[in-house]
Amino acid sequence: MFKEIKMENMKGCCKSCEDYFGRRKTMFEEVKIEKVNGYCGICEDYAKEHLTTPTKIAVMSCEGACARGEVSRRAANMIAHKISKENTVRICLGGAFTKEGGQRNLVQTSHKILAIEGCFINCSSRMMKGVLPEITPLVINADNLHDTELPFGIDEVSDEDFNALAKTVAEKIVEKYINSDCEPNASNEGRCC
Repeated sequence: MFKEIKMENMKGCCKSCEDYFGRRKTMFEEVKIEKVNGYCGICEDYAKEHLTTPTKIAVMSCEGACARGEVSRRAANMIAHKISKENTVRICLGGAFTKEGGQRNLVQTSHKILAIEGCFINCSSRMMKGVLPEITPLVINADNLHDTELPFGIDEVSDEDFNALAKTVAEKIVEKYINSDCEPNASNEGRCC
């Protein structure tokens, strides 16, 4: 599906042109996702309810299993369901990535897309660009919005600490990217943090 781009021709290549296992890297990975018949009714109802004019800001998040992903996910939920619910809509990454439907439509039609990432791997924005290559999400790395060094395991951080970190991240994002007009630009390729 994608043309292989030889890494030796790339300037400013990442740390290595080989992956963890010593295999040559290419620029894309191809993923086949089995189609499913049917839909999740509550997910589609949520999408219909939030498909407004003017559109709301779509909030996607890392859904990773590590502590950094947990902070990102909680911050996204706080933004869309508590702090700025009138301006934002929370995107179900699984629903938007794996199936044409209401969640993907919310992303496609939104005037602004925030991708709150747990780390530099930027899974949510990269996944969605795989199915919607035309989108330009504002990529925000939650790990850069607090000073706490987090472990991998979510069992190593208390619920109270997660909530405090997520609140810090959420409040900074709302202040800078929802209540103001920060937009991606060519020099930072859609990244603000």
